[in-house]
Amino acid sequence: MSLQTTLITSHKGVDLHAATALRVMQRRLDGGDRLAGLFRCEMHTFWGEAFPGGADRLLETGRCFNPNKHHFGVFAAAGDEGPWFQGTGHDLAAAWPGDPLRSDLPPDPGLYDRLLGGAAATGTVAVDVISFPRGETGPVLGGVLWRLVLAAEPGEAAALAESLAVARHRKEGLLLNPHMEDWLLAVR
Repeated sequence: MSLQTTLITSHKGVDLHAATALRVMQRRLDGGDRLAGLFRCEMHTFWGEAFPGGADRLLETGRCFNPNKHHFGVFAAAGDEGPWFQGTGHDLAAAWPGDPLRSDLPPDPGLYDRLLGGAAATGTVAVDVISFPRGETGPVLGGVLWRLVLAAEPGEAAALAESLAVARHRKEGLLLNPHMEDWLLAVR
């Protein structure tokens, strides 16, 4: 059994990257008119003792977390499946990132949603998309976690989110480059 630890950081105030991307996607991309919200976090995952000092070391360096502008959550998941990003297809496990361990916010079961702007409002669906460098093996896997809040039915939300996130041509995708990055997504 292996232990996977994930540090997720989000902005306390306005995230200019997400705010700008939201406007561009709504105005320029096919399906962008159905994008009701966009939130961004940075994430770093490591396994077992492969990264000495773990989440504490990442929090202390100042490179991944600035207490003046970020909130953070540390999550843990145990399993035998290996790293979460080595699954088949582009489906992120529903249980990812695991159980909340600690945070500068109250570490309750809703912590993950709070870091990503809250639960989706009635009539919308949240889809989480994680992008990370292709071929990365660790010991720390860093990437960007986006939450797209869509005015869509759950059955069509994954395809719409992928169309809005994965850059394929000028009217499709903005958040990740499929030639350099891998991605996983989950309808929440």
